[in-house]
Amino acid sequence: MTTHDTVPGMEERLRAALAARAELVRPEDLEPLTPVVELRPRWQSPWVLLATAAAVLLILGAVFQGVTGGPRSDEIAPKPDEQLQLPPDVGRDWKADDLSSPARLDLDGDDTLERVEFLAEPTDEHDGRTRVQTTLSSTGEEAFGLVELGTTIGINALDPIDADSDGDQELVLYTTDLDGGPGAPFEPVVLDLRDGLLVRAVPEDPQLLASGDVVVPGSETEYYDRVHVQWFGVDGATLVSTRSVNAFARAAGGMTMLRPETYVVDTFEWTLDDRGVLRPGEPSCRVQVPEATTPCDAASTDDLPYVTTGSTDTIGVGEQVALEDGGLGYRARIEDQGGPTLVVDGPGADGSVYALNVPEPRVHVVSPGYLVGNDGASVLVTSGSDPGAMEVVVQTADQGGLVRLRPVGEIALGSGSTADGRAYRSWLTGAGVLVSAVAGDDGSWETWQWVRVGDTEMAALPWGTICFDDIEDPASGRAC
Repeated sequence: MTTHDTVPGMEERLRAALAARAELVRPEDLEPLTPVVELRPRWQSPWVLLATAAAVLLILGAVFQGVTGGPRSDEIAPKPDEQLQLPPDVGRDWKADDLSSPARLDLDGDDTLERVEFLAEPTDEHDGRTRVQTTLSSTGEEAFGLVELGTTIGINALDPIDADSDGDQELVLYTTDLDGGPGAPFEPVVLDLRDGLLVRAVPEDPQLLASGDVVVPGSETEYYDRVHVQWFGVDGATLVSTRSVNAFARAAGGMTMLRPETYVVDTFEWTLDDRGVLRPGEPSCRVQVPEATTPCDAASTDDLPYVTTGSTDTIGVGEQVALEDGGLGYRARIEDQGGPTLVVDGPGADGSVYALNVPEPRVHVVSPGYLVGNDGASVLVTSGSDPGAMEVVVQTADQGGLVRLRPVGEIALGSGSTADGRAYRSWLTGAGVLVSAVAGDDGSWETWQWVRVGDTEMAALPWGTICFDDIEDPASGRAC
């Protein structure tokens, strides 16, 4: 396929994605996005080991003339005792993308707002640099810079800030990563006017200022990793960020994350020092609730794992039931066909059969739909005589047949004891979530949620700690 064939479709996709992202990034919001890749800081060049630099300013202008392939000035940091050198002027003939909107803010502190335009470097993938330019109202001189934001489509600024409290304002843009998927981290880009240049302020802790699902280093496993949920925004004239105190398990591939509805976050206000470094203040405690944050109190904590109900209604051989499966319309029955056999009827699965492998099989009326992650049938089978026997049978996507999901990973399914002698127990909640709990040494239980990780495999993700008055009764769950 030629470039001419692919560019219009790519442009349409990029424009739609960036328009959606622009709608999400609102200064008044502190609601995290749900959805991650490793951070790729702009300053990871060997030129810029900024964590040890005494002065960290990134000149946002082109270093070599040309619009393709040249080094960016945000890859070079001046030494503390050097004057900033005006870079060659690049991008005057670039055009603003029609989804980009000029920003208005007082860059030079004269109480008159400058109009800042964003000119897009022309590239096939719309992933080039952006020229940021304005005319200063106080002197009539032009100020400009060059920055790379991941795309040149739909560049829009957040509300301005005054992070150094000097009376003028700093411009706040943000990076984007369209290939990272839901929750992929993105970063604020704070530009300060210095010596006729728009200079990027560098965060003391870049990862802390990222927004999205930020992976905890070293937490990666074959089936999940752990992430902090983070967000940044502008509150008044202050750059603010939040970070979940606890890290939450996220399935490999990023489609499932066990984030509670309510959780505690650290909140940081960022200031700009005279060296051009953004520094976080001391964290304050907030509670993230849907659509907002609220102040903490002495009892503030994350929601408990949603494991305090249990599905107990089942059918046996010779019985049938319409599954509680979110309205998918499946029916299940157990027949004796030379042995107990599960038969499922419904969309794409009429008469599908599976030979059951547990003694005295019982089929739960509630379907483990949260585990499956698709619109097919799913059935939990337990045993009337062996409390440790349990299997999940699901409809395959291709021909509508039924297969058993094989448990993989760290946790066993069913009930019994681990290799180190700790008790574990599994059950299906009334909402169709399959969970396991493993006993701790202090009377608490570590809970895990099962998710599908392949066509015929499922694995458990760590969910959180809870205590039970009686582990046989999930309704007795409480905070420890």
